[in-house]
Amino acid sequence: GDRLGVLEEKRWGEAVKWLLADKEGGGENVDSKFGLDTTGLWKPAETIIGGNELGRKVMEEARHSAIQFAQSHGRKPSLAVITVGTLKRYTHASRRVQLYSNHSQSWFTKTDTGRANGFDVTEIQLDAETTTTDKLLSEIYKIRDKVDGIQIMWPFPPHIDSARVFNAVPVEKDVDGIHYIGQTELGKEDAYPPVTPAAAMELMKEYGVNPRGKHAVVVGRSPIVGSPMAYMLRREGAAVSVVHRDVEDDILKELVGQADILVTCAGNPGCIDAEWLKEGVEVINVGTTFSEDFDSLVSDVKGDIGSKASRFSPVPGGVGPISSPMLFRNTVKAAWDQANAGESGWKKETASIRKSFHFDSYTEALEFMQKVDKLSTVMDHHADIRIVHKCVKGVDLEMSFFSFDAKELTEKDFDAAQAVDLIHGNNQIKMSDFSYNLQEDSIAKFPAEPRGSSKLLKVDSSGRVSYYSHFGKAIPEMLEGCHVVFNNSRVLDARLSVVVSNNQKVELMLLDLGNIDSSAPCQEQEIQAMIRCGVSAGDKYIEPVSGVTVEVMNVFGIWEEEEDSGGNGTNCTVKIHSNECIGDFLNSNGSVPIPPYLHREADPNDKLRYNNVYAKDGGSVAAPTAGLHFTDEVLESIGESNMNQLTLHVGAGTFMPVLSKDARDHRMHAETFCVNVRELKTIVNALERGKPLVVVGTTSTRTLESLFWLGVKRIRGLSLGDNATNLVLEQFEWIPLSVGDGKYISAAESLKALIEGKEDDDMISGRTSLMITPNSYKFRVIDHLITNFHAPDSTLMLLVSAFLGKQTNIKEIYEGAQARGYRFLSYGDSCLFSKPGMRLPSEK
Repeated sequence: GDRLGVLEEKRWGEAVKWLLADKEGGGENVDSKFGLDTTGLWKPAETIIGGNELGRKVMEEARHSAIQFAQSHGRKPSLAVITVGTLKRYTHASRRVQLYSNHSQSWFTKTDTGRANGFDVTEIQLDAETTTTDKLLSEIYKIRDKVDGIQIMWPFPPHIDSARVFNAVPVEKDVDGIHYIGQTELGKEDAYPPVTPAAAMELMKEYGVNPRGKHAVVVGRSPIVGSPMAYMLRREGAAVSVVHRDVEDDILKELVGQADILVTCAGNPGCIDAEWLKEGVEVINVGTTFSEDFDSLVSDVKGDIGSKASRFSPVPGGVGPISSPMLFRNTVKAAWDQANAGESGWKKETASIRKSFHFDSYTEALEFMQKVDKLSTVMDHHADIRIVHKCVKGVDLEMSFFSFDAKELTEKDFDAAQAVDLIHGNNQIKMSDFSYNLQEDSIAKFPAEPRGSSKLLKVDSSGRVSYYSHFGKAIPEMLEGCHVVFNNSRVLDARLSVVVSNNQKVELMLLDLGNIDSSAPCQEQEIQAMIRCGVSAGDKYIEPVSGVTVEVMNVFGIWEEEEDSGGNGTNCTVKIHSNECIGDFLNSNGSVPIPPYLHREADPNDKLRYNNVYAKDGGSVAAPTAGLHFTDEVLESIGESNMNQLTLHVGAGTFMPVLSKDARDHRMHAETFCVNVRELKTIVNALERGKPLVVVGTTSTRTLESLFWLGVKRIRGLSLGDNATNLVLEQFEWIPLSVGDGKYISAAESLKALIEGKEDDDMISGRTSLMITPNSYKFRVIDHLITNFHAPDSTLMLLVSAFLGKQTNIKEIYEGAQARGYRFLSYGDSCLFSKPGMRLPSEK
């Protein structure tokens, strides 16, 4: 809590569950308020915007990421802190730690804090009188190539040239955000923010303090707190006034009285009187000072803030507990970013970035150049390429990027270089890194009874794993405050049989019905199919139930459902010689296409249970299985206004294993999607209101992420086919689209561009082959993912690994779930994954 005698309900509930973990049910069904009285006196006051719990969570996220970094790179993330002289705020540092903090999370004991959380911290203390600007610069130059992050403590003694000092800190190591405003103005949205203003903004976000359209008054203008604080508030849509020591008291009083949001950053105790506050104002106390008289921290505001403010952050216990965790969050991000950049092989020169490649043959070099040329056209940024053909010794190729007009390196050059690396080079994606040992008895052969009673595994925003015995009981509370998106595609009875020689029946499985006209007669369409035997074009077989002839039109090769199978049938197209439409024909003659790894025939119950309760539009040949856990009761608890539906017709390609040595060489299957404009408008509205988006299933995920990139294509003026009804997104088309302004376009902006000028009843439709891979793809739309446990050799393993990020080892999570008896694959148990750093509202 944030004051003596206060309990934080969520942490109390976690403690109760831990205490009862060995009891039947693992403590899951115990009320989180178990053991607390009913008066509510133990609760924090509703007016308090407390930061202790948020600080704990942010530090835990940083710690977890630091551990993953150390495992990947054999060293800890590192930070250097340089201080000149004795800072006034450090005068009572030991007493402040004693009263309010501990050595694992304190701003005043960074070495100990780093050690406790997996970081190496070097603190350099320089004498104020003898340290010149050149000596300070020398210290920076000596340390900057040895650490991931640098923090220069402010203020400096008057004789130090602060501009020269700040400019000596490389942007990539600027973990205290010295260059934040300048970098952001240049379009670098992932610049590291100053930690204290970022902590204040994080706290406001946590408690739903929305600056948009409000008058925010910032008291203080220091370069590391007040100024960036005002800048961040402006970027969030606030009208901002900045007050500082040169402003007369009557003007200060007037502006404070006008503020909807007041942020105090002066570090001047009592410079603001609580009586000046506007009724209902929200106050964020950033500036604090230690008072020897009171043996306590005091804020810039004197008097009873609660008598006027609707909510306020306390001193202590408000912004302070979050600042140090934010510094370490920036440091571990800097470590990852630099490690990834350093492994690329690109050499930075004065006005260009260059890399050498070698190919065994001229043909391979030419294929690579054609790929780069295709990328360059979409990026609108072409490479300079030079080749030397060395006959039997192959081809040496040198590639460089530069911005001709700028005469210097730009962010677009680095983005273009990264795009090349994503399609070629040392970024090989080995499936063995994202696979696991799936036990046969872990595969669920039948669905859980009743629907919704499956288990749930949850991975939160910091990578912590928790387990729940009943999806239907656990999920409603978790989804409170979220907007949920479902795939409503319905599975058709796409499994048939045909009679071959010797009157033997063999399976005929329709593989893709997404682009089939469901109202047209079967005989007018060619349908992709798998026949579980060898066939040739022109072969004709009889479907035994209807007596209808099925003709093989084209043969593409073998169909592989399992790794090392050598083939499970023939991939071909067929024509069914019937006047019935495909839906009616399959309903009369087909059976439910349950997955082949179940090794059983479909039974009558599969007709109901292999479809979602909200399924509508027929066209899938495999279920969007994440939705199988939802019941009508769970949907009702979410509320119609908090849900939207889209359609992606799932093809049998979802079962295709990744067989290539490098997963980037896997040919991703295309699937058909269709979304109503009215549904998309509601999703956009949810995004603009800041509601977290929970997406049910990898199919819904691919659809929303595909729609984002298609919106980027529209914004860039690239072709979108037939006016948003025949849209196409290729497998890795997102790579060049993410270069330049593509990575700064928001989800809402992109989707709005896609539906601009459309009526509510219009449809956005097309085909997507989007392949989402780890260590490269950044999710642009979704915040949380509900999904099943996937097959170890599938592209879906790559997707969930990419979503969870480096901080989480998907193999360990899956192996742990197996050990706990979780059931896997289509009829198996469920998972709720949160994107790193993105907490559910129910966790706040």
